[in-house]
Amino acid sequence: MTTDLFREASREEIELVTREILGDAVLSFRLLSGGLFNTSYLLETGKNGTAVLRLGPVNRHLLLPYEHFLMESEVEVYRLCALYGIPASEVLAADTSKQVIDRDVMFVRYIPSVPLSEVEDSLEPGEREAIFGDLGRAMRAFNGIEGVRFGRIADVLHGGGSARWSDALGKELCEWESVCRKTDFVPAEQYGRYRTALERARPILDEVKTPRLLHNDLWSGNVLLTRDETGRRRFAAVIDADRALWGDPDMEVFWLGKDAKAFWDAYSAPRSESPDTGIRRAFYRMLTHLWAVYIYGLEYQSPDIAVRERKRADEACDAVLDGIRKNPKTKS
Repeated sequence: MTTDLFREASREEIELVTREILGDAVLSFRLLSGGLFNTSYLLETGKNGTAVLRLGPVNRHLLLPYEHFLMESEVEVYRLCALYGIPASEVLAADTSKQVIDRDVMFVRYIPSVPLSEVEDSLEPGEREAIFGDLGRAMRAFNGIEGVRFGRIADVLHGGGSARWSDALGKELCEWESVCRKTDFVPAEQYGRYRTALERARPILDEVKTPRLLHNDLWSGNVLLTRDETGRRRFAAVIDADRALWGDPDMEVFWLGKDAKAFWDAYSAPRSESPDTGIRRAFYRMLTHLWAVYIYGLEYQSPDIAVRERKRADEACDAVLDGIRKNPKTKS
């Protein structure tokens, strides 16, 4: 998988942003692997110790509209996490003005840890249960934070957002279509079908009345683990919350597998299985796969994955429309 968004920085650029934005000096640095969107470095600094420097993407003309404000959104999410005692990244400094260099810049405190994705298969049963229990409690608190409007974090932060959940989702769909129509990943006739799914689902989507904080990109690579004094792995933090938004917690996708019980016991919130909930979840799946069509097709140059994601979006769209046809509440 390749991308034109990632670009290594020069030593001069790293020293410049560390001096001008963090107010510190670079003693040493090394590139962190695995980045496709942001470019990240592990730094040793004079005053702040070990930190992670994240530089936003280049070639920003390729981005989805909301992706231009991800780092600004992430700073706000971590502020809220600190306020509510949720383990997450600690921002040391950030600058999204693009005045020092032509990229967004964020410094976070380094957490000695490994991603859950790297060690998941080697965890002992007791470790797994404790980790997923702690993660469930953390996400319950995360999803419990209430907002004032629905929509992207940066939009709401600047006085925007939507009073209705369906309007926020409609904005997402419209912005996605505005960029995806410039590609050939989606047949022209399908755009109208996605909009039809939105319009017919609006009454059910708008049963969600309270905007709550969603991570919107929670997978095992975004969960950090540390070791306790006995050497056992423990949950440390949730990271990479830049795609967060204010919405319905049912939109969160939790990959859990056999650890679902420990997670949900700790999350301790009932999960509805009503027909209305099924329609909403199908719409969320549709939108999530549509985002992926563009991201994999254009940003990550993986057209085969984009085609797969489009098929999944179409299946979810069919599920929305089929659910609405069968739902007495939506019959005209």
